[in-house]
Amino acid sequence: MRILLVQADWKQHNFGFRLAAMPEPLGLETIAAAAPGHDVRILDLRCQNNLAEEVRSFDPDVVGVTALTPEVYAARDVLAEVKSIRPGIFTLVGGHHASLLPEDFYLPQVDAILVGEGEQSFARLIRALEGQSDPAGVPNLIVRQGDGSFHANLVGPMEIDLDTLALPRRDLTERYRPEYFFLFDRPDTSVATGRGCPFRCSFCSVWAFYHGRTRMMSPERVLEEVRQVRTDHITFVDDNFLLNHQRESEIADRILAEGIQKRYSIECRTDSIVRHPELVTKWVRAGLYAVLLGLEGSDEILAAVNKRNTAGVNDEAIRILQDHGVVIWGAFLVSPDWDVDDFRRLSDYVRSRRITHTQFTILTPLPGTPLYAEKQSQLLTRDYTCYDALHAVVPTRLPREEFYRQFARLYRQTDLSPYVEMVRNGKMSLEDMKRGRNMLHLMSQPESYIVNDPVLRQQRGAYAPGRTAARAGERPE
Repeated sequence: MRILLVQADWKQHNFGFRLAAMPEPLGLETIAAAAPGHDVRILDLRCQNNLAEEVRSFDPDVVGVTALTPEVYAARDVLAEVKSIRPGIFTLVGGHHASLLPEDFYLPQVDAILVGEGEQSFARLIRALEGQSDPAGVPNLIVRQGDGSFHANLVGPMEIDLDTLALPRRDLTERYRPEYFFLFDRPDTSVATGRGCPFRCSFCSVWAFYHGRTRMMSPERVLEEVRQVRTDHITFVDDNFLLNHQRESEIADRILAEGIQKRYSIECRTDSIVRHPELVTKWVRAGLYAVLLGLEGSDEILAAVNKRNTAGVNDEAIRILQDHGVVIWGAFLVSPDWDVDDFRRLSDYVRSRRITHTQFTILTPLPGTPLYAEKQSQLLTRDYTCYDALHAVVPTRLPREEFYRQFARLYRQTDLSPYVEMVRNGKMSLEDMKRGRNMLHLMSQPESYIVNDPVLRQQRGAYAPGRTAARAGERPE
């Protein structure tokens, strides 16, 4: 069978997290590996906007698309265009949003919705379609019936032994590799060595998606994938890479023993670092140079989102990483309930800790999270393009324009000395420094946030991507 897997493009020009990162579609590469013996292609519309041409030339039997919450309308549009070109193509959608709110894809252009981890169910679906049998027996699948209604098949086993997974089909995205990056690392390769998280942060949908389960690949399986990677830089995209210190220690030992020369970035919790600072020492020897930390900034907001951590632990982790020369990418939550003093305190915190790489996000109730359930009555919009963590979808304490002015100001960094020091120490090139400054400049423009705000854009009569789709769909504004 011919299978086309599509990464939709949710466009934000000169604004948003696309400025800081565009990772490869690892989920699609992993799904592609679950269909050996078939002709599979991956089309990344962020890099190559030629869906109609690809559908006509490849003539696929199956088209699948994945979507995070802000990408819902883009994914819908992809499948609608596919059906308009070849009505007989079997269309499929999966990913976080489709799994947690599948009813958002109960649409004529969708034949099936894959819920949860997809490798096993996708393989079974392809076998069913290949044999021209009814996909009704495929677990974790919601299938459109002849009358247009959707029927959920029985839920099958959710857990997948990660060591049995085939290596992701990175060959299918090789032509796009130069475009994939995290911050200043281009080209980059994303590697996932585990799934799930044992913590219950109220704003995070990861643990909800994995039903509270946490699983990890063995060091042997991780090294098998690391050896395959061709780029000089690897980003481990696990939500907490240092969760099992014995496993991570062995992975570093194997990298060192084999003499693998690469640079690594990870994401982890600060308490993992503080409990095992020796891991940082070992991983720096192996090639670790950058860590993404969810710092949030204060004990109050850490407690409010059930982070089960403290600002004191964060400070100790910052000290350990900086003592080892590791670049810190600090992520901070901003509450819509903040006043001017709260913004000032966060700005002072970032400056005092000399955190050069920053990511500020507005606390957003994403579908599937406890925060989403809690804030239902306060939601100002159902337009998912606003759920990008850069717009307030609930009321703000400050007037909304002032809230965005304060938020945008967080990205203004006037003290260049930390960057100059990084250039001197070889942690950043002069060109990287210039790119970083430009990135911060673009993110520090209040109007960029206001233009798609769910309240202010209506007051101004401005058009925002997704508004038409939202009103035409099942979840109106």
